[in-house]
Amino acid sequence: MRLSADYHTHTRFSHASGSVEDNVRSAIAAGLETVGIADHSIAHALYGIKKRRLNDYVADINRAKRKYESRIEVRCGIELNLIGLDGSTDMPSDYDFDLVILGYHKAAICKDFATTWQFFTGADKQRITDSYVKAIQKGNIDIVAHPGYGVPVDYTKIAKACSEYGTWFEINNKHADLTEEDIAVDTKFVVSSDAHCAQNVGRAPRALELIKRAGIGISRIVNVEED
Repeated sequence: MRLSADYHTHTRFSHASGSVEDNVRSAIAAGLETVGIADHSIAHALYGIKKRRLNDYVADINRAKRKYESRIEVRCGIELNLIGLDGSTDMPSDYDFDLVILGYHKAAICKDFATTWQFFTGADKQRITDSYVKAIQKGNIDIVAHPGYGVPVDYTKIAKACSEYGTWFEINNKHADLTEEDIAVDTKFVVSSDAHCAQNVGRAPRALELIKRAGIGISRIVNVEED
């Protein structure tokens, strides 16, 4: 099995080592049809794109789109932070992204104390799960990133929401938190490198091995094909 697309990659606009063009060139070398650039959104205290750099970020991706359009599809994405029990995220206003990824991140600044407490302690698994579901229900979430990373969640409930709203459930190569039992859910999956250096774009060996062990058919994974 191999990836035909890698939608979740990072650049130095957040906390990776390479440029947008580095990732695109690496994706071409890996034989990908599509690559997504999806750096951390603005509420991440350590790695989020600075508000003043958002225009530069989008412009840099758009330049790569034009330059490499005959060789690969480049998608301008954002990795949102889940910041509220009500499903709030830190979606920047006035931007129209091709690809929207949602995840919980430990260094994200939450909207209120109740959310901060729940996410920090993991005290109420169902309330945390419901915050994911509410975010998905609000629409425009293409991928739920590394579900279960940092907080306990009900995978079956998240998978159900993903199926109902056309969101993909991510199997993330960098965050190897999922088990075979966790992904025994009825939904569409996407495999991501979550690359933080260009050399890792299109590479997801741990995620692909998990898929094999779990016996998930390729028809249920949107970006994997046979070698």
